[in-house]
Amino acid sequence: MARRGRRKGGPRYKKVSLSLPKRLYSILNGIAMGDDRKLNRLIKGILEEKLQEATVAELEAYISGEKEEEELSTEETNEEQTV
Repeated sequence: MARRGRRKGGPRYKKVSLSLPKRLYSILNGIAMGDDRKLNRLIKGILEEKLQEATVAELEAYISGEKEEEELSTEETNEEQTV
């Protein structure tokens, strides 16, 4: 009988560190009532919800910075129209 390979030990998930602005962190920490577990669960839920709604093209746009360029060009166009 063939033996199964041994599974690696360790966590199931990759650990990711995230930098947040102080103001946003304090708001989320207030919602979580200062509990680190609740804060992590809250952030995880927000990210999962956002990722479920996003398309691959939108996520690629975040990487390339196209979204920022689109917003700037839209603002410039609006300014030109008002002048």
